[in-house]
Amino acid sequence: MPEILLKNASINGKIQNLLIKNNIIDYVGTNLPDADIEYDIRGLDVIPGMIDPHVHVRDLKQSEKEDWSSASNAALKGGITTVFDMPNTRPPTVNLQFLNAKREKAKLAKVNYKFNVAATSQNLKELAELLDTKPEDVAALKLFLAGSNSNEFVDDEEDIKQIFDLSLKYNLPVIVHTEWQKCVEEYSAKVQNPTVSDHNFMRNSECSVKGTDLLISLAKEIGNKLYLAHISTAEEIDIIKANKEKCRVFCEVTPHHLLINEEILKTAGNFGKVNPPLRTEKDNKRIMQGIIEGTVDTIGTDHAPHLLSEKLKEYSQAPSGFPGLETALPLLINEVNKGSFDLKKLIEITSFNTAKIFNLKNRGQIKEGYFADLTVIDMNKTWKIEAKNFKTKAKYSPYEGMSGKGDVVMTFVNGELRFENNR
Repeated sequence: MPEILLKNASINGKIQNLLIKNNIIDYVGTNLPDADIEYDIRGLDVIPGMIDPHVHVRDLKQSEKEDWSSASNAALKGGITTVFDMPNTRPPTVNLQFLNAKREKAKLAKVNYKFNVAATSQNLKELAELLDTKPEDVAALKLFLAGSNSNEFVDDEEDIKQIFDLSLKYNLPVIVHTEWQKCVEEYSAKVQNPTVSDHNFMRNSECSVKGTDLLISLAKEIGNKLYLAHISTAEEIDIIKANKEKCRVFCEVTPHHLLINEEILKTAGNFGKVNPPLRTEKDNKRIMQGIIEGTVDTIGTDHAPHLLSEKLKEYSQAPSGFPGLETALPLLINEVNKGSFDLKKLIEITSFNTAKIFNLKNRGQIKEGYFADLTVIDMNKTWKIEAKNFKTKAKYSPYEGMSGKGDVVMTFVNGELRFENNR
């Protein structure tokens, strides 16, 4: 593998040179070591490749929606070098047999990957058998408290405790979709002939808050590592902040719950239908504050591709979710340019914290001896989101037509240049 030198790179606010040797960051500093290939990237920043813990790669019996090849291409374009695949596939990742089937498909991946495995009321024995194999490619357990398209949800407190016990025993985080199913059903029953404008009411913020409250109380009791996925409400941020020192709780938010809200549904329609729903401007502001104050630990895209034909159906028939691998980092870099937070905070929430929470060795930092998973960004490159140009198979977006500044121009995975944008 050729040695690569990135010259005149802006790294942590300093102009430095970075040498990649045998997949690893071999040198960072002001010297100019010899290399087989040199890139003079003066004026560009180098950050650790984004680690995305929340990706629905699909494939298997849903390969028409996405597969490992198309998802990888989307991730690379978006500066994402590691993805964690979610288990609500067909078949779902509920046992070793189905995990092995997914492992076979994932051989086509062009990025680093791990799997989140499903925890349900029915598979605890099979789950323990799977975890007894000590799989290094399993990142976490995934638990749904509510139905979201086709997953199996858990709504019994004793079952949740057993799953938390497994989380503790095997020292794996449990990632939870916090919406509480019974609450969702109660609110949904109040609306006749619903449209997408009712989505936030039907999957009410109260349902997410109830789930988060319960999960944190159980995590205090059991002591496992609790990772709350796609937090969407101001109230949840407040609850998590109040309990950060009392239990091992971590908070993920998505770019869409941070930056857009239910107002966009007037133009985006079902393209903005997602679970948890897009909330309100008040929630956007509190989530942003949660990032600044450190309550929010990570960004997950919740990349959830569906066929365009499915999203064009009437509200009740259209599945929830939209693609996010290609838009997440540019949207966040745009926020850095706007002054919402700085580049150091961006690195914390997109790579450093994620690597630490999920025990990813030698990833998430630009440091000698670490894997050369690197994203080169141009803080001044402008962009406009046009879904027809996406690498994902899902050619739609609630961000359609949005523009901003700051984009990915190169993505290195394990020291290999796998994406280059025109500069």
